[in-house]
Amino acid sequence: MPATRKPGWLLQWLAAAPLPLLAQPLDVFDNPPEAYLGADACGACHAEQFAAQSASGHALSLAPVSQHPLASSFVPVASLGRTGGAEYSYRSDRDGLHVEVEVHGERRELQLEWAFGAGDQAVTFVGHPDEERYVEHHFSYYSATDSLATTPGHRDTPPHGVEDALGVYYQTFGPEPAIMRCFQCHSTGPLALGDGFSLQPRELGIRCEACHGPGSRHVEAITSGNLERGRAAVGNPGRLEGSELLEFCGACHRPPESSGTVIDWSDPWNVRHQPVYLSRSACIEPGGQVLTCIRCHDPHQPLSREAARDDGRCLDCHTVRSPPAATCRETPEQACSSCHMPAVAPQDNLRFTNHWIGIYNGDRPLRPRESGQ
Repeated sequence: MPATRKPGWLLQWLAAAPLPLLAQPLDVFDNPPEAYLGADACGACHAEQFAAQSASGHALSLAPVSQHPLASSFVPVASLGRTGGAEYSYRSDRDGLHVEVEVHGERRELQLEWAFGAGDQAVTFVGHPDEERYVEHHFSYYSATDSLATTPGHRDTPPHGVEDALGVYYQTFGPEPAIMRCFQCHSTGPLALGDGFSLQPRELGIRCEACHGPGSRHVEAITSGNLERGRAAVGNPGRLEGSELLEFCGACHRPPESSGTVIDWSDPWNVRHQPVYLSRSACIEPGGQVLTCIRCHDPHQPLSREAARDDGRCLDCHTVRSPPAATCRETPEQACSSCHMPAVAPQDNLRFTNHWIGIYNGDRPLRPRESGQ
């Protein structure tokens, strides 16, 4: 598709202004881009939180392909095939990952510049073939198998030519700016435009100011000795009510269902939308608050996979002496989440924890039993 040239004045204006996208928990357009100082500035005072959060999946959720910690694993040993005769070969250099696709004698090469995902489960590659579009590559890297396989949401069907074989395309400035949302939810601060109308994140990954807001006024107040104004100048999601916090985290992880929303609870892919499912749980914190994400997940720490720690969160409420219920009498020696938050595998190399906390039949991990069953 030929690129449509935009007037020079428009390019200058767009490059100087943050792109109009409301995808992050905080409205990044209430503040100028320079109000965002970056995580290093926060780490100067909050060293412990900065160090821990820097190793989290949130912090590592977006990187240039060549700078990703798993970059050395992205190039398969042999070429990959796809239904319909498409063949993919890869090479890497300091600019990123390059893929060459051949379909019935026609060839196309594309540089895959961006790696989305920390790699705990998968990493998806994105390229910028022209000024108008981005493309989500057909193959992603999966940590469980240390190999490339079909990207979630893509189908292994015969492609309609070599361009279609590269992946799924998104219009950069379309009426539904899906690719902007991808970048915004994997980065911190407002997006800008670079050469060739490329999207430029202000800071890679979900860092301090993605949840606490821009730090310039906070630092200015603290430096001047006004601690009270400094505290007021920074956001604290921990102060939000239960339902508000689910909406806050849900800005990127999908918010709880609203009136008129139709959700297919039989679709295993929907389980990855944690706030949607957690809002269905009957769990209530002491004080009558809906159970929230940060009740179990410390946002400054890498995701815990320790069953003992997770059980401790459950037992904060479920004790033999206090409501809502005593400890499990069926399998008290087993991790709570293994039964009440079962793992769901929408495909062989991915697993998501079902956050609709409940009592499940062993062979039905998508929905808990109905009351009275």
